[in-house]
Amino acid sequence: MASTHLEKIGIRKLKIVKTLHMDRRGDVNDNRNHSNENINPELSSGNFYVGCNSYAEAVDNAEKRLKEVDAVLPPKRLKKDRVEALMVNIPCPQEVTEQGRTKEFFNKVNDCMKEYFGEKNWHGMEIHVDEVHQYYDPKLHKECTSLVHAHGVATPFVEGKGVNCKAFMTKANLAKATKVVDDMCLREFGVSFRTYRDPQHKSVEELKSETNIARNEMQRVVDTQNKMINENRDTIIKQNDKIAENQTEMMELDTALQDMRSENRSLQTENDKLRTENESLRTALDSKTKDFEAVKSNYSKCFNETKKLKGNISKLLKSQEIELGNLQNLTKNNADLQNYVSNEQNRIEDARDYLELDNADGFDFER
Repeated sequence: MASTHLEKIGIRKLKIVKTLHMDRRGDVNDNRNHSNENINPELSSGNFYVGCNSYAEAVDNAEKRLKEVDAVLPPKRLKKDRVEALMVNIPCPQEVTEQGRTKEFFNKVNDCMKEYFGEKNWHGMEIHVDEVHQYYDPKLHKECTSLVHAHGVATPFVEGKGVNCKAFMTKANLAKATKVVDDMCLREFGVSFRTYRDPQHKSVEELKSETNIARNEMQRVVDTQNKMINENRDTIIKQNDKIAENQTEMMELDTALQDMRSENRSLQTENDKLRTENESLRTALDSKTKDFEAVKSNYSKCFNETKKLKGNISKLLKSQEIELGNLQNLTKNNADLQNYVSNEQNRIEDARDYLELDNADGFDFER
């Protein structure tokens, strides 16, 4: 995984590193022959500093801090190979670089290192963008791209013990160096600093060596495979032809399948339409059936009432026939009565005339 890598070093060796490899800004007068063949001089002008104006300045400040601390807390005994400083190597996660926030990341890292080492013990860093190259990762079994990275300088100062690398580089303190950067990275950029990379703290040269070995091995495998391919070319050609034939057949089957799916969708749509129409017709039929039953019931009721009315009418007609007969009899009797009355009236009139004549003066009944 990516980590903050602390490398022990003396001031003298640090100056040699500075002279041979650092402060690369793409200057045309820079005639140094770098052992690192992956450095791209055309990109060196993009290298930059955070926390210092140059790597040389960072080294000078580390030397000054050493003298300042030794004056107050001198070492019990000076060793020839005394660790007087730390080279701090910090990669930038690929996701952050892809976001275009590389400089912002290293500015935040600079703040983390000030807090981790103490502001007086952190001397800044040089960021290299000209060493990005492809290498083979034997754990991932694939080509990977190296990361933009920083080379920082720090003093391993321990309160009460002075410059003391052994006291400084405890297991817990080493883990903290990575954790503070990881916490910041998650908080500020939403990605983990602990992305997969080789967990061993290997130098660029070691990685290059492993990459060359892996590439040679890959080339050997490729050559072996090419030899096998040449020896079995006819078989491979036949197999390729068969594969092409199968692919054509698969494409045809796929086209037929797509047509069937399209037809099935059309049939499904038509089926849904017919089902909806059938439901509508069923609803209409149920409604008409209810109406028919109501009409049928009403018709039966009306039929019974009509039948009853016909019986009543028949009775009335018979009653009227009887009444009519009685009326006809009465009419006949009335005519006879009228004739009788008329005759009687005539007799009465005749009698009245007779009486009038009888009572008339001078009427002579004898004549």
